[in-house]
Amino acid sequence: MADNIDKALNGLDLKTDSLPSDWMITLVNPKEGIPAQNMTIARFTELFGDLLYKSKSLPPEGGVFIMFHRKSDNLPLMIDPSKWSSYQSGGEIADGVAVVEGGKILIVAPTEPESLLWSSAEVSAGGKTTSSRIEAINDWAGKTSTAAQIRHTECSGTSYAPGYCAQYSRVNANGRGLTAGKWWLPSLGELMMILANKRKIDYALSLINGATMLAETWYWSSTESNKSSAWVLTLSDGYLSDYLIKSSSRGRVRAVSAFIQ
Repeated sequence: MADNIDKALNGLDLKTDSLPSDWMITLVNPKEGIPAQNMTIARFTELFGDLLYKSKSLPPEGGVFIMFHRKSDNLPLMIDPSKWSSYQSGGEIADGVAVVEGGKILIVAPTEPESLLWSSAEVSAGGKTTSSRIEAINDWAGKTSTAAQIRHTECSGTSYAPGYCAQYSRVNANGRGLTAGKWWLPSLGELMMILANKRKIDYALSLINGATMLAETWYWSSTESNKSSAWVLTLSDGYLSDYLIKSSSRGRVRAVSAFIQ
């Protein structure tokens, strides 16, 4: 119980390491300033800890960082989201949110367009292509797939998912950072990694000026099914599909990158 108490209350900037779980907390009526109820720390955590955590009053823990290129020397850095406010106040600009999981590091862009087509017409664009759900989920080749896809005029412009991601850019005050050519349309496997960490990513995004949180709808991937369709993933429930048409279905697109110079 003590660990759970510390986890919940530390998010409220309270020191609880030395507080016994049977100590009392007094709840106060905020309008009248009148004490309303006494309860133990253990009971307070039981009632309110999970609610605060889910509402983002308490930050999620581990595996997610904010990446930026430090303006003093242009070095790429990753810091805990709790430290970002002071850096941002000092003029640093976030490249994106870094997700570290299973030996992989993926940088998620802070912003996205409203919705885009995947291509202007039917095209076998040269990315990883499969109709197998298992193979699609295990596709981590978003970078190489996007590089192949933007060689086709049907999907090379910024009005289309692969082209938009390839030309996405985030720079610091010196014009250095994750510039165009360093981003790509995530593969289905990379989108699954985003889904698995969505709440943590959204929390970090909420701390970045101008960033938009991930939408609870479907997103295009670079994993192709055939010349007509590509795989998509819905971030609200994990629904996978390969039937949406590249040239007529408008979907969300979120560029990704790597922890690079």
